[in-house]
Amino acid sequence: MRTIQTSARNDATLRQRRLVCAFLITLALLLPCRTPFAASATIAPVESIVVLDTAGASLLQGAFQVVNGENGNQTSPRVDCDIASYTYDDLGISDIHYQNLSTGVDNVVPGNHVDLLADVSGPRIAFVEVTNSGDTIRVFDTIKQNTTVVPGYGYSTPSIGGDLVAFEDRSSNSGAVEIATYDLNTGIVTRLTNDSLLNSAPNVSPNGDAVVWEQCQHNGLNCQIRSAIQTAPGVFTTTAIASVGATGFHSPSTNGTLAVYLSDQTGERDVYYQPVTGGTAVRLNIPGLQRSPTISGNFISFESFEQNQWDIFAYDIPSAKLFRVTNTLPVDERLNEISVCGNLARIVYVKAGNGSFDTFAFTFQVPSVAEDQIDDLIALIGSFNLLPGTANSLVTKLQTALDAIDASDTATACSSLTAFINECQAQSGKKLTPDQSTQLINSANHTKTSLGCP
Repeated sequence: MRTIQTSARNDATLRQRRLVCAFLITLALLLPCRTPFAASATIAPVESIVVLDTAGASLLQGAFQVVNGENGNQTSPRVDCDIASYTYDDLGISDIHYQNLSTGVDNVVPGNHVDLLADVSGPRIAFVEVTNSGDTIRVFDTIKQNTTVVPGYGYSTPSIGGDLVAFEDRSSNSGAVEIATYDLNTGIVTRLTNDSLLNSAPNVSPNGDAVVWEQCQHNGLNCQIRSAIQTAPGVFTTTAIASVGATGFHSPSTNGTLAVYLSDQTGERDVYYQPVTGGTAVRLNIPGLQRSPTISGNFISFESFEQNQWDIFAYDIPSAKLFRVTNTLPVDERLNEISVCGNLARIVYVKAGNGSFDTFAFTFQVPSVAEDQIDDLIALIGSFNLLPGTANSLVTKLQTALDAIDASDTATACSSLTAFINECQAQSGKKLTPDQSTQLINSANHTKTSLGCP
């Protein structure tokens, strides 16, 4: 492992590389997503289906902020907790920035002004730096203020989680693309693939124990999502978990437990998620096209095309609820990523503005499972068309429980739910039918379990 700092170079070759980098960044943003890809059947799909409709999605409440809206293009945003990284490209000079979203303090990663494709994990930022010898992967530590260089050239598209960096190895003259990892503790490079196929788009889990990527034949067909689980330092168990069609932005992402990706195995491009070790996949059956799914915690963010524009949505896995994040006709939002950190979640994304691309962030409170369950209980009471006095008495107890959860007062929330259950039992066969009472009591007991009530 070696630590270096580089400065700007002015020779003609490097200037040419800068222009190529700027062109590729802009081209990646301007090109439309590919049309649905041809299906393959390498892995027999075993799936369950959740039917969703973006038109009926509730607007997610939160706060928007501009990460960088200056002249030039701000692209490829990534986020981990309250730190966002992005590429700032201005007139062919490409730098990596990182910003504390809580304070708004913005910094520049030291480089040679031909830096791009960054990813962030904790205090570390992994990125590509173009050099005369070839493309390299570097990791900048924002606390120690030093840069570690991954040994070798011809590398691209890094993803970092914990102490592990995964990247594409494009150094082969055969045209094959392999996936490799670099351990920041040991300084060892490990190849995850050695199959002469097209392996791309690696994504590392937050703790560095899992990697997912896309693998395709050289003709672009028979694409799969593959995963590698680290069982010991530098030791991985790899699995093909899904067939997803032909090559074209399947965007695998993992939280360490689940993998999320795009597939058109049913003839329509949808978002799927399943365990990183394989098993039953869940298909989010959504009208239209979806792209760029990412997962963090129990939330999946993705872009969906409707009314001739791309907007960002978030899906809460435990509650199976879909939320709308953006609705900004006629502007597209794209290249999003989500990070759930404690009870806060942040989504970073890019949209066009003032003739260039700007980076934004959206911060929201993560709904608790218990709160969602109580909201469903209140809706269930409303569907019963009870006498106003009865409905109000029941809803008041549930609202008290909600207020207590917001105040982190679990004891009061539990006692309010117990009072609710007692009233349902007392009114069974009277102002509530036995069936209504049973439904409400069972749901309330489920919510108490979620809260950990005694």
